[in-house]
Amino acid sequence: MGPTKAIVQGQSLHEAVSGKLIRDGFTSQQAMEDYVRQHYIVMPVRDNAGQPWQLDGKPVYCLHGVQYETVDDQKVHLSRCPDCGGMGIRADELTVDSDCIRCTACGHEFDARLEMMET
Repeated sequence: MGPTKAIVQGQSLHEAVSGKLIRDGFTSQQAMEDYVRQHYIVMPVRDNAGQPWQLDGKPVYCLHGVQYETVDDQKVHLSRCPDCGGMGIRADELTVDSDCIRCTACGHEFDARLEMMET
């Protein structure tokens, strides 16, 4: 059993699965993030522009470092775009030497393994 997966609707937090209100009346995004950090709640991953990641219309959550999953607990292999922070999905043409990832937001292509080696 992991943390409660929440979605943001206006200035309120709702359970992602049931839609039940968790808390409302947040005055800022920072206040909402502070509340989430103090409770066992996780919000969808956002890019650098503040847009939440969505895969097939479902929000994506980061639970353990770089492990991502959807509302229905499906583990998905995604990466964060180094340029815009958007959701990177593996390209179809996988090869042994390359792990080509394409950002859904900006279209940037990068190699996740190469990025890790450079940092």
